[in-house]
Amino acid sequence: MVKMNQWPIIALILIVVSSVGTTVYYVWEASIMGTPSLCRDPLNIRSHVYNPARLQTVRNCITVSGIVNNVIVEADGDYHVWFHVDRQFASLLNSANNDYLQGDLLAEIICATTVNQQDAVLACENYSSQIPIPSKNQNITVTGPYVLDNVHGWMEVHPVYSLSTS
Repeated sequence: MVKMNQWPIIALILIVVSSVGTTVYYVWEASIMGTPSLCRDPLNIRSHVYNPARLQTVRNCITVSGIVNNVIVEADGDYHVWFHVDRQFASLLNSANNDYLQGDLLAEIICATTVNQQDAVLACENYSSQIPIPSKNQNITVTGPYVLDNVHGWMEVHPVYSLSTS
């Protein structure tokens, strides 16, 4: 049985536990979603995605890291960067990533090269990406919207807002 004079102590313990739990949650969430300073789109890159209706936004912004397995130039002017995510980001992959991208996450650097695909020309008008293109086996950290590509079924970071190598 709890005595009346113990209630303030119990209340204090509950407040501390709640505060710690909330802090842990937000630190974990930030590790998956990215920090607000990294999640800005100052150049309005997202407005240059062609046919944006094919992409379903799951999270407005994430920051994720891993090792580049492949870099492919696409006809739409984008670079497809396939990368094996670091262990803590494995939950970002779905079965299509595993089946069709060899377990990689796709990061799309848009409007980064010559556009040869007619329906993508207008989207890249007046914009040319300044994001660095990584090489195979480089460690990268990318930030951008986390989306489901409804055409292919896999998860992507599309478009990439920032990319750094280490």
